Formats: sequence, C-alpha cells, structure tokens
Amino acid sequence: MKFFRSLVLLLSKGHGLVLFIFLLAAGLGLRQLSMKGKELVVEGAVSSVYYPAQSVLSLTNRIRSLSYENDSLKKENARLRMERDNLREGQEELVRLRELVHFDNVWNYPIVTARIIGRNPGRFLTTFIVNRGSDHGIQVNMPVFTVQGLVGRISSVSKRHAKVQLLLDPALKLSVMAQRTRVVGFLEGGSGNALMAMIPSYMGVKVGDTLVTSGLGGIFPKGIVIGTVRDLRKGDVDVVTHLEVAPFQEFTRLEELFIMEKEPDWIVRELLENDSIH
Repeated sequence: MKFFRSLVLLLSKGHGLVLFIFLLAAGLGLRQLSMKGKELVVEGAVSSVYYPAQSVLSLTNRIRSLSYENDSLKKENARLRMERDNLREGQEELVRLRELVHFDNVWNYPIVTARIIGRNPGRFLTTFIVNRGSDHGIQVNMPVFTVQGLVGRISSVSKRHAKVQLLLDPALKLSVMAQRTRVVGFLEGGSGNALMAMIPSYMGVKVGDTLVTSGLGGIFPKGIVIGTVRDLRKGDVDVVTHLEVAPFQEFTRLEELFIMEKEPDWIVRELLENDSIH
C-alpha cells in the first residue's frame, strides 16, 4: 500500500518517459509472477485506490448510527420524563382524594365529589365549571365546599356539567356568623384573596375571629367555615362594621371539591327567585 502511494507521488513529479519505463518494467515484472502473486498485486492496487472512499463511507455510516442512537435516547428520555411527571401528578391527586374521602360529613347530606374542568375567563375569578351535572343528581343552589371550607354554590346545571358561583363573586350574598361571638352578618363577595362582610358594630368581633355559615337563608347548612377576620373598619353608619376576611380556600389552586346534595329549604325558595340572601 505504501509502495503504490510512493509511486503515485513519483509519477506526479516525473515525465511521460519515466511513466512509460515504469509501466514497461511493471508489465514485465507481472509476467514473471505466479498467479497468486498477480492476485496480491492487483488486490493491493485496488485497495489503495478504494481505501479513502471506504474510510469516508465507514465514517458516514458510523455518524448515522450515532445520530440514530442519539435520537432514540432523546425519545426514551422524553418518555421517562413524561412517566415521571404523570406519576408525580397521580401521587399528588391521591393525597387530595384521600383528604376528601376521610372528610367527616357532619351534616348528613349525600356528598358528590367533582373535578374542576374550567374557570371563567374574566379578570376576576368568580365561577368554576365542574364535571358533574343533572345526570349525577346535581341541582341549582346546592352548596359546594372542600375540607378547608366553603367554596360557593351551584348556579346552573346541564346534564354532565355544572357552574359553581364562588364566594368571590359580589353577586353572591351569604349569611354568616362569627364563631366566637355568634353575631350574624352578611358576606358580600370579594376579589383576589380577600372577602368582604358586614356585621353589626359593638358586638365584640375581633381580628382573627372565624366566620362560618349561619344556616339562615336556606341554602347553606350552619357551621361551614369560611375564613378569618383580617381587618375591621367602620361603615358609613355607626351600627355597621365592614370586615375584610381572609378565606380558608385558595381558589386559584382548587382542583377537586364536594357538592352537597341539599335542596334549599322550602321557606326560602320564593325569596331565592327574587335574588335574596343565600
């Protein structure tokens, strides 16, 4: 192989006569060789000519093989990441569902577990869409809550879905009670992470007191926790104090919730039709 490379180098610097003499000598030399020797010489010459092309082809095939292997590893890595993320999500969901399953239903009403599948697209979060409807026994005005406390009420129903009106919606008026002093007031919606309520003044309500549903109004049973008083300020009239309430719920992080299969009390249905207090 080295011989033929040297030969090519020599011929590139010589003249036609040198080439003629070399070829003549090579031809005479080949005639003197045995058949086996001739085959070796021809094989060496062919190998010298095709060796660069073979090297390039081999390198190309190796690069293709490495590229295919790299793509396969990337796909496998992506698949394993997806499985890991799904497993983690499943574990977190299992923790939440265990909390719901172990909920102590002190009100003795049937409970339906629902999943949030949509939220209102507006600037302020006021409604959820859940994956339960009339086919599951859900009706308008049924209370909605979690183990942390009250969420809102069912405001409309289709066969397989329902809309939940949240406590954050200013249109939802709710009768509440200070758990410590037992004084009754009204929740009147809110925004972000704060609810607003009104309560009679001079009744001893303080920052840190817990508000619960009063049971008045016919929709919500008595005693569902709502939040704690974060701030107080006097109203336009001395007999009313405005409360800023920190809800127990983190509405933007809710995923699963309870629907209480409780129909409104018959004595307040007529009032509900006129958008009175819930």
